[in-house]
Amino acid sequence: MSDSTPLSAELKPGDVYWYFALACGITWSLDLPVALAWGRHLEPPSYALPLTGLGALGPTLAALLVAGRRHALRSVFGRWRTQPAWILIALLIPLALHLPATMTEVALGGQPAHWFYPPVKPEHFAALVMFSFGEEFGWRGLAYPQLAQRHGPVLGALMVGTVWGVWHFGMKFTPEHGAPDPLEFVEFVAELAVYSIVAAWVFERGNFSMAVAVAFHAGGHLDNIYRAPETEVRLRALRFAVLAVAAVLAGRSLTGRRERVATPTTATG
Repeated sequence: MSDSTPLSAELKPGDVYWYFALACGITWSLDLPVALAWGRHLEPPSYALPLTGLGALGPTLAALLVAGRRHALRSVFGRWRTQPAWILIALLIPLALHLPATMTEVALGGQPAHWFYPPVKPEHFAALVMFSFGEEFGWRGLAYPQLAQRHGPVLGALMVGTVWGVWHFGMKFTPEHGAPDPLEFVEFVAELAVYSIVAAWVFERGNFSMAVAVAFHAGGHLDNIYRAPETEVRLRALRFAVLAVAAVLAGRSLTGRRERVATPTTATG
């Protein structure tokens, strides 16, 4: 049975799990000084925040280590060809997911604080670059193709998205709230797991190009709904509902695409 996923033959079945452990381990280690300080409502040491910034590179560093050990750097880091239109589509999809929810909220009589949440501070622009390039070579470049080949695109995307969410744990410590609320963190992980299905759809349609994966991630920072007030409870629920519908449609498309590739059509006379 054939498959369109660019699975790296050099990587072994267990390598993706070593990758997950390394990605989380590198980032959590770098996040630890800030997390310990803010968890106790203390001022972190001067070196702590720069370390947290470097933590954004954890997934890519882990991918370099795992792929480099197997001589698979080209298959993980070398896929860039795509139609330019898919790069633009990837950038705009996050906005397309957020806008219907905001429009519905307004129609229901709500008053969102903002319609869009673009980067406005230097750290926002830094995060757009650091996280987009620091993460995607790992999540979509290395992990997704391996897991999608073995478990199917939907389950593979959910597995990647779940670890992707858990990977953010150290970043959820804040000077205002200290440690993250367990329920809110579970909701965050669930949201990224679902979001990962949409990411997988655009990644596959864009020819598994890293340019598309990076553009999609950057699009999430160009309109970052996590900058919205926590008091907008109904709007947050609407956003998740729109995301869930998009994920269902993306999952059906991914599954149908795999079935079409795996089952060649037979001409009849």
